[in-house]
Amino acid sequence: MNCEFTHLDGAYVISSLAPSEQAVFEQHLSGCAECSRAVADLTGLPGLLARVPVEIVEQSGERETAPATLLPALVSRVRRSRRRRDAATAILCAACVIAAVAITGAVVASDDPSLSARSAPSVTTAPAIRMGSVGSGRVTGWVSLTGKEWGTRIDLTCTYASADEDTWTSYAIFIRSRDGRVEQVGTWRAESGKRTTVTLATSAAPDDIGSVEVRAADGTLVLQLAA
Repeated sequence: MNCEFTHLDGAYVISSLAPSEQAVFEQHLSGCAECSRAVADLTGLPGLLARVPVEIVEQSGERETAPATLLPALVSRVRRSRRRRDAATAILCAACVIAAVAITGAVVASDDPSLSARSAPSVTTAPAIRMGSVGSGRVTGWVSLTGKEWGTRIDLTCTYASADEDTWTSYAIFIRSRDGRVEQVGTWRAESGKRTTVTLATSAAPDDIGSVEVRAADGTLVLQLAA
């Protein structure tokens, strides 16, 4: 039997759920392996889509409105890909499809024929893994560690529980190498009830990373992943 929440994974990843829907879906994720896998497969997409050249996205002129069936169709394609391929390939296929649609929409609305030859850079991202929540569990997150010639690219997506009033909190991400070294690779500020995606880098190779930690500004550990 299919899970009644499966249609929400794509909307969740691109932050288009209403706050009430997001809260219910996140509570559901903690007990549903199927939806957790689906979200993990799609988590890398916001970072990949962010690489679409700004000059293409911001072309002047009237743009065609994306059809309401676009997101469900793309998510369905990811699910089919997931059945045929491993998770990494499924992410790449979905990203390419969405990026192509985004670029096509901008090019159709433009009078500049040179834009038709442009395309977004192809980026392969390692599968995202759900991090373990520590303490109150008010922060959830997925991280992918993609090996590069220069080290490791870290793509991190975190969701922060809603509060009675909007609050901003600073966080930092640390990696612990297998030989015991600790490196802080980045910091950011996040708003309660929102989702944040950050891309960071370290010179350490993926195989040399023993664990990944996310801590609040006061040093409190909120997320952890043993690599």
